Amino acid sequence: SPEQMMIDRENVAQIKERIEKSLSDMEKEVLAYYMQGMNYVQIAEIMERSPKSIDNALQRIKNKLK
Repeated sequence: SPEQMMIDRENVAQIKERIEKSLSDMEKEVLAYYMQGMNYVQIAEIMERSPKSIDNALQRIKNKLK
């Protein structure tokens, strides 16, 4: 319904705003790769970081976006 579509758009806008305010640039980049379906090992290779640092970033992202 049109009402539900409007509510959904508002929810998406709120999520985007929360991401912009809460996450560091590195965390935003990790999230973008993760949303594309990559796992933390693949992201680590692309970003030339350790898998552990990517895993830590994903944990921070989850906590910040709760």
